Amino acid sequence: MGHDIKTLGEAIALLRRVWGDASGFFLSIELWLMVLVAASTVGGAWLALMGDAWSLLAFAFAFGYIGTRTVLHLKRILNWPFI
Repeated sequence: MGHDIKTLGEAIALLRRVWGDASGFFLSIELWLMVLVAASTVGGAWLALMGDAWSLLAFAFAFGYIGTRTVLHLKRILNWPFI
């Protein structure tokens, strides 16, 4: 799937088309929830290494999201194909 790009205008047009096609994914709530869970997991691990009890809250959010996400997929509220 090569692109024969010869000018800057063609490159910009291709970039706009690709971003336009991908915008549905990048603006989805599920992507941002996964980013939040990843940040919570990393933050929870850091807090656990520091001996802080707040790490339990961070881990509870991350593990709770896994169950919640499964239920939302089963109810067809979320529709991305990865579980």
